[in-house]
Amino acid sequence: MRKYEYKCILILGLSEKTSRILTEYGKQGWELTCVWWAWYYLRREITE
Repeated sequence: MRKYEYKCILILGLSEKTSRILTEYGKQGWELTCVWWAWYYLRREITE
């Protein structure tokens, strides 16, 4: 069974700032799962 850790981040700013921040999280293995207003919900698989 796969296990995940979750993170919720608030990004206030224009699209260039948002893109840069999400790209950094993507490089760390985070996957974007949902966006609500300026809240971004991310998850990544836990490897044991």
